[in-house]
Amino acid sequence: QVGLEARAATAVSQGSCAFFRERTRHRVPSTPAMVAKLTKVSAKDRKATLGVKATKALKKTQAGQHHLNSGFCIGTSLAGKACCEPAAVKGVPYCKRHMKEGDSSLKVCKHPLAGNILVAARDLPKGYRIPLWGKLTKKKDMTSKSMEWAFDITGGWFLDPTKCPGSFIQFCPCPGPHEIAVLSVTPVNAARGTQYGSWPFVLNQKLKKNFQVTLQYGSNGKESDTFFEERGIKRLDIGTKANPAVRRKDAPKLR
Repeated sequence: QVGLEARAATAVSQGSCAFFRERTRHRVPSTPAMVAKLTKVSAKDRKATLGVKATKALKKTQAGQHHLNSGFCIGTSLAGKACCEPAAVKGVPYCKRHMKEGDSSLKVCKHPLAGNILVAARDLPKGYRIPLWGKLTKKKDMTSKSMEWAFDITGGWFLDPTKCPGSFIQFCPCPGPHEIAVLSVTPVNAARGTQYGSWPFVLNQKLKKNFQVTLQYGSNGKESDTFFEERGIKRLDIGTKANPAVRRKDAPKLR
């Protein structure tokens, strides 16, 4: 009995309480070797060992997502529940399904002028993270079209999301003159794998369902103006009745 209590203390101190409770419930004693191994396993192995219940019990962000460095997918369902699957590849915080389909709490819609745009599929909390992810590509191998959405991670390397439809940031519209960007870039460095990488963006305010997930094309409105001028396009407000955009406090009221 004393030995069992000692192992329990070891398990709890190493963050393995859920594992220990599950093991003792079935009266299968854990060993120090098991506990030590648990602290080193991958997210995939941890999920298989702990089960879905324990995976859901992992600490989440205030926005209800798994932490970026947890090894688990940060996608969430329309009900706001965190995905229980492990991240599929190093450098991207999404599981295989969410890499392919994108985060279920977001959706891509058609805009009458801007083409594909990203909108909230449910009410999203402030602090919700949406990473730009894509293939790690050398600058010399980037196409001019890819460069419009590529993210420079220094050292001659770029994140190219254009061949990854589940990388939703590439569909973010630029806010117009009377609108604001609801996404902000984080100071966190890019996460790199062998083939893929990511850079997290975060919602700087709550966003209602069907509102557009807007991102400034440049550091400020002036740089956004330059972006469109260089392409011979006039920068316009992009909010629509179906998919509004958050407006500036000093913007004139819509009729």
